[in-house]
Amino acid sequence: MQADTLKLQATTMTPSEPRPATTVDFDEFFRTYRAMAVRWATALVGNRAVAEELAQDAMEAVRPKLPGLDNPAGYLRRTVVNRANSWHRWHARSQRRELRSAAGQPTAYTQTTNEMLGALASLPYQQRAAVALRYWADWTDEQIADALGCAPATVRVLLHRAMATLKKEISE
Repeated sequence: MQADTLKLQATTMTPSEPRPATTVDFDEFFRTYRAMAVRWATALVGNRAVAEELAQDAMEAVRPKLPGLDNPAGYLRRTVVNRANSWHRWHARSQRRELRSAAGQPTAYTQTTNEMLGALASLPYQQRAAVALRYWADWTDEQIADALGCAPATVRVLLHRAMATLKKEISE
């Protein structure tokens, strides 16, 4: 019986099958190549923080495949390059979206608008929200109350107090 078990194990395990990666193997690989992966990614994307994330993602992609790789460093390099290419495509699409969304809009606010935004910033959140929703978004008391989770009468109180504070703030 024991000979049959050994024979079965011998036929099911072939030398060409990858062995499971141990934590020690990956830890050693990580310590050896992480700094290089960050350096490669930094050169490709030009931003250290983004490069750190890309290198980490690449390392995580290599982890499950490490036991079966003939050239783990080469695979890591290719993975870093692929992640950097993907990041560049995403970044370019993001910039195009931002340009389209801001097309035809002023690139800077006037002095008066900047002063008003500064005064609004001094208000507590609910007062600021009530003012912005009423005067910039043209919402009704009921709509503002629904959004803020309060009664319409509370919205009127918030607006009254906010306007009094803004008058003082702007006059100074």
